[in-house]
Amino acid sequence: MQANTHITPPGPEKFTLPVPPTFNTKDAWFSAGSLLVFFVASLLAIINLPDLPLWVGAPFWFTAFGSGIGFLYETWLLIRNAPYQLLGTAMGRFIQTIRLGNIAFVFGSVYLAYGLVTLGAFGHSGWVTALVGTVTGFLLILFLFRGPQEIGAATLTVGLIALLILMFASSGLQGGVWGRTALAVAAIGLYATTFIGSQTPRRSTVFHLVATVVVALLYFGLRTEFDASAEAHQGIIGIGLRLLVSIPAGMALAFYLLPQTWAMFRSMISGATWPYFYLFIAGGMRVPRPERLGELYAGRESELQPLGLLPYYIAHPRNLTHPVSVPCLDEALTLKVHAFGMITRLVKFAFGAASMVNRVFPIANIDVPLRLKPRMEPWSDGSNYWPKQFLQRIYLPTLGWFSIESGVRGPGFQPTPPTVLEAYSQGQLLAFLVEYGTAGTFIQPIIRDGKQAFVMDLSFFEKYETKADYESYGGVAYFEIDDANHCLKLTHVQAPKSDIELSVDPTDARFRHAEDMILATVYFYVVSGKHLVEIHMGLNLIEVALFNSFDAKRQWFHPVRLALYPHLFAHELAEELTTQNLLEDNAVFPQIFATTNASLMRHLNDRFGEYELAEDEDFERREKVLLAGRDGQALENVLPRSSLVWEKQYAAIWLEYATSLVEAVYTSDANVASDECVQVLFANLAATYAQPLPNRFDQLKTRSGLARFIADMMHHLIIRHEVYGTSGVRLALDPRINKVQVPKDGGTYGVDEWRSLACVAMATSRVRYTLLATDYKNVFEDLKDPEVNQKYRDAHDRMKSQLEALEAEFTSDEIENYNTLRLLPSELDIGAGY
Repeated sequence: MQANTHITPPGPEKFTLPVPPTFNTKDAWFSAGSLLVFFVASLLAIINLPDLPLWVGAPFWFTAFGSGIGFLYETWLLIRNAPYQLLGTAMGRFIQTIRLGNIAFVFGSVYLAYGLVTLGAFGHSGWVTALVGTVTGFLLILFLFRGPQEIGAATLTVGLIALLILMFASSGLQGGVWGRTALAVAAIGLYATTFIGSQTPRRSTVFHLVATVVVALLYFGLRTEFDASAEAHQGIIGIGLRLLVSIPAGMALAFYLLPQTWAMFRSMISGATWPYFYLFIAGGMRVPRPERLGELYAGRESELQPLGLLPYYIAHPRNLTHPVSVPCLDEALTLKVHAFGMITRLVKFAFGAASMVNRVFPIANIDVPLRLKPRMEPWSDGSNYWPKQFLQRIYLPTLGWFSIESGVRGPGFQPTPPTVLEAYSQGQLLAFLVEYGTAGTFIQPIIRDGKQAFVMDLSFFEKYETKADYESYGGVAYFEIDDANHCLKLTHVQAPKSDIELSVDPTDARFRHAEDMILATVYFYVVSGKHLVEIHMGLNLIEVALFNSFDAKRQWFHPVRLALYPHLFAHELAEELTTQNLLEDNAVFPQIFATTNASLMRHLNDRFGEYELAEDEDFERREKVLLAGRDGQALENVLPRSSLVWEKQYAAIWLEYATSLVEAVYTSDANVASDECVQVLFANLAATYAQPLPNRFDQLKTRSGLARFIADMMHHLIIRHEVYGTSGVRLALDPRINKVQVPKDGGTYGVDEWRSLACVAMATSRVRYTLLATDYKNVFEDLKDPEVNQKYRDAHDRMKSQLEALEAEFTSDEIENYNTLRLLPSELDIGAGY
């Protein structure tokens, strides 16, 4: 017997945009007409109260303002054939917010008028004005920034009761029973409008017709009262000054008592300001190509001294409570970076200023509980929160134009590839990340249930403490190769700190939650471990070793130095200056990752301690892993779309290029082994890294070992930096399918946390760094031997020709590059710096 119950699995709301309700055009015209009637009534009241104090006419001014812009807006929507789609555009949402805030002033001005009419003549205008101003400010924040509705309802209810008591208990009213009754009914009618609401055109029509009656009653009551005893209300002064003080006091009180309103307000200010810093950092001038070391060092040769390395927490102690022990330079940097002049000073100033601002107003405040912060909608892919500043082009005097120009699909938000969404829908996003490169080095072969399989064991992350609102990192995932579809397939997952294995089931909430936590761990590992520690911090030590081995020995023109110089020419500018702003207390990394500050720093220390130089470039080992149990088979036939397939194509080009450079200088292995500078380089490298250097480098004593070292460094700086810091970024930014930190409440990202992630991801992946396609043969002019110089130039040109041929191949075959994260040569930067 087949079941006939339709069960909707969890998650469809993530990929279904809410359909706005459609409304009848006739009803929408009635709503707009009611607003016009409301506006005319308010205007007539203003016209007929010219001789009365301003505080008497204030309610009508505010109702006229609200009804006026409401009428214009709703009429504009009708003209655009979008009847009553009040929240359909960003401008519309802004207008509705203004109208909502105006309601606070309507109630406040009515409270003030009633209070002064009943109590002002008895000398109580001072405290009445101060109280009303405080209430108005409180309501303004409550309405503007999504305060609890029950608090608003309670405040307005107390206000109504107070008005009714004043109407029937005060002896200050002289307008008679009709005047009192009119004012009392007006107060009740005004209160009633909040229950009527305006969610539909019909309710809006009723709302504004009732409000029109309120205006009429209010006018009649006030006019009657002033006709009876105008002199008694004429001596009230100091209203404006008291309101100027009390309204901000009420706003501050609301922010204090209702922290979610402050969180909403600061989120708006953060979103309006912080992205400009990242626009400034990533959208400025591009160094056209590396300058010759001979020109940078000209006249300053005596300053070339060996650079020392310090633990990070000693070299960069600024606002850093927990120690990071990764070796680095101090703020002296290298002489060649100082030679950048304005660029270096500009970057130092920008990041110094950002550090100061971050201490008092970070882009995301990690001390505020997530439950109080504005959250993203379940259906949001992030595009509606992408900072609009990144689409702007701004000019700064003496500095020029700043804009974000790069991005595979333009400067704006990069949408998630359809193949990724399809993989997620099938529960195979983890397999996608492994096969297509982002997590390709995280798996190991195992035998499972008698079959060849693979495991990605991230359980070692479970020891790092996380913030109170977020789940732990860690977990385990198991994979197999799907021979029928020639792809990797996820089979089981195990959530962090759990012994239960869950099979892949996209409809199972338990699987989705475990998947979320493992995906978050992958991105945490990629961004903080692979990208920051291994590339920016770790490979900066390569540049220091090169400087000490060659430049400090007055050998900056050495062929080996110049082979890698173009790819590291500005590396320490990025590492030594920008890393500070990622790691400081409550700065970017503590904002976007789930770990506590202390655990984050311990994680960075652990990753550097286990870091094996060029581990990703051990292509033989990586291929052996993927082909475990498949002796004699080719990776191109087993996993044809694996990132390793196209990475090997790039690696072959780098190795041929590096081999040409090495053979242009050295005629034998003995020549390499006897080169003092090269041997000092190896000694410096061996002393710097905790783990031994790869055997394939032959201790830099052979031509093949030296060429492989140069080629592997190029690959990590050019390709793996793009894999870890650019191509995978657009996946991490889609909160529908993954998060970098998973809220324990099962809800969505905090807006500020996502925006912080988006800003730093944009700065990493869109920065205007020098492109690999740039002709950088100028740096070879420092070579002393003209024959070697020519051979270097020829090797450069051959490499560029090979990259052009690879570009043609990658843009003409059946593989969609954007959808499979395959990198095109034209997109590659020359290295991993700024």
